[in-house]
Amino acid sequence: MKKLFTLLLMCAMMFSGFAQDPGTLDPTFGDGGVARMQASTSFDMPFAILTQEDGKILTVGKSRTDGMNYSVYISRQNADGSMDATFGTNGFNFYQADPLIYLNEGRDAVLGNDGLLFVAGHTYDYADSEGFVLCVDENGYPYPYFGDEGYAISESGFGIVYEGITIDSHGRPIVCGYKSDTLMVRRYNAVGLPDPSFGDAGTVMIPFESDIYSFGFTIEALPDDKILVGGSKMNSATPVHHPFLMRLKPNGALDNTFADNGVLAFSNTEGGEFVLDIALAPDGNYIIAGHSEIVSESNLPQSRAYVSRVLTDGTIDESFGDNGFTFFESFSGEGCVNSQYGITVADDGQIFGTYYAYNHVTYASRAYVYNVDANGQLKEDFAGTGIMPFNFSDPEVQTSEILLQKDGSLLVSGYLFDGDWSTDVFVAKINTDIIPEDPDEPAAAIELTVEVMDAYNVKATATPNEYTVEYHVGIASKAMYDQTGENALVEAIQADNRPFTDAEEIVFDGLTPETEYVVIATGKNADDVWCVTTTTVTTPEDIGYAEFEEGKFNVYPNPATSVVYVESSNSNNAQVSIIDLTGRCVKQIETNDNITAISTDDINEGVYFIMIQQDNNKVVEKLIVK
Repeated sequence: MKKLFTLLLMCAMMFSGFAQDPGTLDPTFGDGGVARMQASTSFDMPFAILTQEDGKILTVGKSRTDGMNYSVYISRQNADGSMDATFGTNGFNFYQADPLIYLNEGRDAVLGNDGLLFVAGHTYDYADSEGFVLCVDENGYPYPYFGDEGYAISESGFGIVYEGITIDSHGRPIVCGYKSDTLMVRRYNAVGLPDPSFGDAGTVMIPFESDIYSFGFTIEALPDDKILVGGSKMNSATPVHHPFLMRLKPNGALDNTFADNGVLAFSNTEGGEFVLDIALAPDGNYIIAGHSEIVSESNLPQSRAYVSRVLTDGTIDESFGDNGFTFFESFSGEGCVNSQYGITVADDGQIFGTYYAYNHVTYASRAYVYNVDANGQLKEDFAGTGIMPFNFSDPEVQTSEILLQKDGSLLVSGYLFDGDWSTDVFVAKINTDIIPEDPDEPAAAIELTVEVMDAYNVKATATPNEYTVEYHVGIASKAMYDQTGENALVEAIQADNRPFTDAEEIVFDGLTPETEYVVIATGKNADDVWCVTTTTVTTPEDIGYAEFEEGKFNVYPNPATSVVYVESSNSNNAQVSIIDLTGRCVKQIETNDNITAISTDDINEGVYFIMIQQDNNKVVEKLIVK
């Protein structure tokens, strides 16, 4: 899934498209809702579309600039669809990992920190493919501090192809693709080197039992830094592609709490099937899309596009669509293919996707955008049927990617083929019924840092932004989180009568060793619009804490008025925490002498616990502050 970064547009711009009928082109964009452009006079094809923070639009793909060899191209348009003359030449920049290589193809892209753009793709020199990540700055120049002058290029001699890219919460780009026709996932660090903390020296190779080939086509980093990978695999018994969705832990290991030891394999047909895009639903579940081949007696291809919902435990949600799937087959019959590409999901759960249909007998071609609700049912108020066709006069039209903007409109990229090996890239803007967010009251946000103190205690540090008027923090086991659902837990935490307003440290004690927990922070802004932040941690094995030998520590006076002293029989550092009855850590210091004074002037009167911990020993006493 291409991670999409959108713009909070000016209020007038936000409402310009909303007044129009859903499923119609926005006439204020480009020429009647469509902006056409030529990277070259030869063959150009986009694969990704994004928006910068300033609202300008990027497309990324490949361009046959000299009529023979391909370069990676990046285009930039203004928010109205016109080309941005300040970017490259007439809005285009071109890149080649090696000018002598026949093919340089940008397959996917994601915006990272500080306006950096990461492009994943591959090169081909008629003998071998090499994967690359290209990093460019906000002006389109290769970023010299990433890889070799902006390029991180894979090893050669293995037929490596990068197909998808995402970025995790630490700003690290992660790619998926294949190496020697075997699925590979690779994580890079900030300077463009494989991250040694991920997999085997930065790379995860995942062969499937009994499968001779496997390919990763799409990748998405989750909020907890787990990773979803979608693709297809092929075994020797039935040499057709079978789809899969896989979840990895942040270290690259398979997450065996998902599906069957980390992998969901499914099938709708005896023909080939593919997972080609992933999007995250607002309820935390996963939306996947691709297409399924239909087996026929002739040798002519036939397929239909699909969208489905996968629950976080790795099962297909059979309440979605028709037994878990919604299919699209605008061209039907032998020789008719319906190929799915991009999807995007709105905050209310609506799903938008794009696919194109082609008839191999009549050579007819048509591209489409669809709109289904959160349950996979077509929304007929979108273009009258739920499916909007593009009415171009060009012989062939193909869409590639779709994104939902903050103003509620859709941007769709693709290309128009004139039948003479010359193509135009296009971006279309489409109206929807999504109600834009009110820009007058910025959103609340909470930065959440979680530290595992020991097998029984977890400390959460919550820092609200300036727009957060109230927030709450809670914890639940991952098993309860998956069973109860995030929404129900969030509602319970919001009603806990323990609102915070400033940055706080909260200690959750009495936990179970070797258990995965989800820490949840939920806050609201002045308009009562709530935000949710989650972090997943696992408590370690119980290594056993022993009580300190009698007399090693002494706490006095107790009750304390303005100061409490911690006296130790040696000067070795110990961690001292004062914790209130709700589990909130109100003060934490380290001893550095035989007697350490702790001021209580900034602590409210009441009953607390003082916990002293050193190595594998600890003691907890009740402390009264007057």
